[in-house]
Amino acid sequence: MRSLGFKVLLLLAVVATASQIGVCGNPADADPFLGRWDITATGPKQGLRRFCWLELRRDQGVLKGRFNAGGGAVFDLPEVAIERGELRFQYPRGSPPNVIQQAWRGTVKGALLVGTAQAANGQMLAWTGVRGPVWPSSPPSRKPGKTIDLFNGKDLSGWLGQDPGRPFGWFVKDGILMNQNKEANNIYTRQKFNDFKVEVEFNVDRKSNSGVYLRGRYEIQVLDGYGRPLDVHSQGALYGFIVPTVNADKPAGEWQTYQITLMANRVTVILNGTKIIDNGEVPGITGGALDANEKDAGPIMLQGDHGRVQFRKVRLTPLM
Repeated sequence: MRSLGFKVLLLLAVVATASQIGVCGNPADADPFLGRWDITATGPKQGLRRFCWLELRRDQGVLKGRFNAGGGAVFDLPEVAIERGELRFQYPRGSPPNVIQQAWRGTVKGALLVGTAQAANGQMLAWTGVRGPVWPSSPPSRKPGKTIDLFNGKDLSGWLGQDPGRPFGWFVKDGILMNQNKEANNIYTRQKFNDFKVEVEFNVDRKSNSGVYLRGRYEIQVLDGYGRPLDVHSQGALYGFIVPTVNADKPAGEWQTYQITLMANRVTVILNGTKIIDNGEVPGITGGALDANEKDAGPIMLQGDHGRVQFRKVRLTPLM
């Protein structure tokens, strides 16, 4: 009897533990759709790829999502559902009355999330999503390596254009790197990096904006934002995700400085000597990313297609 009683108690304990795991464990274990996804989408005839980001979660049993369609900021999905093994959500783009609806559908196939998207004009996209990396809860300590001047003050050797179909649109004058107009390319370094500290000196025109992309995937906003209220689009923001804690901008036309540290998925931003993001979590890629391969090293990319901007220093110290 003692043996039977012990077995019953053990069985009850196992059942209770399993129940707790179902509630508190990895949500992807119970629902393979949940989590963060890095998405690569291609258009007709294998055109230029778009790199998107999707997060799905349940809040008190209600399915919710955030999405970035490859440009602009991430936003909460107004409609999202999983029915009969298929994910469906709507992506609204534009402002009324010029709203373009895209219907996205996907299914889990092994470790991938795959599907199609159809725009209002009938254009179809095919897309594949992979889970974002599992980052350490606390990045390990790093030692600084040899500092590298990514911009040599003379020319654009060591830099490439993101869009092969667009003119380069950058030049160097008197030791300053500048773009010609909004038609300039986004440019990125041939060298790739994992963890690092990068120092940037920049000067943005009035009503203009640019961005510094870390690993080519995470944009720190550059903006004429002096005196404006803070939001996810402000200067120094991790674009679409993290609002700076204080407005430390200088007026447009003045030289400003960034000191940005990226370790794993944690970013610290110092603007003009003031810390405005302190070890903030990077949830995923931002709009305009060079690729969606978050687990890989990546370059520094400078945005050139949003307005006039100048750089006179882009100096990086790898953290080893």
